[in-house]
Amino acid sequence: MNLIRGFLWLLVAVMTLQGFLHADEYGTATSMIGGIGLTMSVWRESIGTTARSLWTSEPTYIPLPRVIVQAALKETALHPGIQIVPRLQQKLRDHQRTWELFHEKEVQWLLEHSDLIGGLLSDPDARWLWIRWDQALQESESSLQETQPRACKLRLLDPATCDSTSAMIETFERARQVAQEAVNQWDSVLRLNHRVSTGDWWTSVYQPRGQPYFSDYMDTIARLHDIEKPSDPRISDTLALAVNVTTALATGESVWIQRLLLSLLTGELWKGCLEHVRSRESRVRELMILAGIQELTNTHERILNASLRVTEERRTVQDWFGEMTGYAWWMPEDMPALVRRCIGQDAGDCTRIGPTEIVALTAKVAEKARIMQNWIRRLFLGLWNAMPVVGILFVLELVVLCMELRAPIRLPDTQKSFVLRLQGSDERQLALRGSID
Repeated sequence: MNLIRGFLWLLVAVMTLQGFLHADEYGTATSMIGGIGLTMSVWRESIGTTARSLWTSEPTYIPLPRVIVQAALKETALHPGIQIVPRLQQKLRDHQRTWELFHEKEVQWLLEHSDLIGGLLSDPDARWLWIRWDQALQESESSLQETQPRACKLRLLDPATCDSTSAMIETFERARQVAQEAVNQWDSVLRLNHRVSTGDWWTSVYQPRGQPYFSDYMDTIARLHDIEKPSDPRISDTLALAVNVTTALATGESVWIQRLLLSLLTGELWKGCLEHVRSRESRVRELMILAGIQELTNTHERILNASLRVTEERRTVQDWFGEMTGYAWWMPEDMPALVRRCIGQDAGDCTRIGPTEIVALTAKVAEKARIMQNWIRRLFLGLWNAMPVVGILFVLELVVLCMELRAPIRLPDTQKSFVLRLQGSDERQLALRGSID
């Protein structure tokens, strides 16, 4: 019995060690329910793809050989730094979609703004708003040309006249500078220059009045650094703030000035949102470079060229590698051999799989990596692997205990001889009584 116990405990130790060393396989084994669910998902994906192919010729995805996917996932697991690239790529696509949404808003604003500029260029009442600065510039330049020849060469001869002439020259010079700045700003506005600043335009036309309003408005736009969609409530609040700034500064001005100021402030909002999205996109691209995306791209191109040299199905190979590019997998060196083996067959380990099975395999590989990094979890998986033998040991000990409880009571040898002597004396007494009778 002790020999059996020792053998079973040795088997427990061996199976625990086996489970500990291969915890990644035992911990990621597919259960029956999970296998059925995966099969149903694959069937649903296949049926949906077949149904969509009846209406469009564009494939929703390119099926890949299972062995190629497994090899790419195994090689990618050896480069942990590159595993963040798919998430960065998804974030980059999100930023691009956000940029497109705000770009549509900017284009819509630009169309309305161009109509407004067209009115400023053609309406006689509106033309005076910017033409008067051209006239002011011409008048100041003419006055300056007339006054400069009278500048004193010798101030000692007539100091009072020289001082008056110098003051007039300085006045005309400042007027010319102000008019020149206003003309430049109006020229930028009328030419639909995207680099025009609403605050600079307003300051040049109406002097420093209203600068704090523009500072607060630009600070509000600067706080939209995490904006994701045009329907964000902060966009509505900022547009309402633009209306308030226009009311505070342009009340009493021409209707054209009010409309132009509000339109320029709206353009500042869309321009600021696009700059925020571009800044976030640039930071994501920097993270991709730090993660090794350039090295990954170089390896991808090298393996692709090597794979194209071993087969004539160039179109299929390019489709496969194009599909794998979206997953940011690191290609192993034996990929060309796998491509050549699976290019002519689609059975066995070369069976084509879609995104559902690829996601399942990716999750399995990731779970394996987490298990191998957690020693406590590996130990528990090893103990769980030895649980059947532990159960057998428990049943064995229980059977032995029950057998010991049901066994007859055994007396010592001295007690046995005493009982026999008593039995012998009783027999002699019975025999004596029978003879007397």
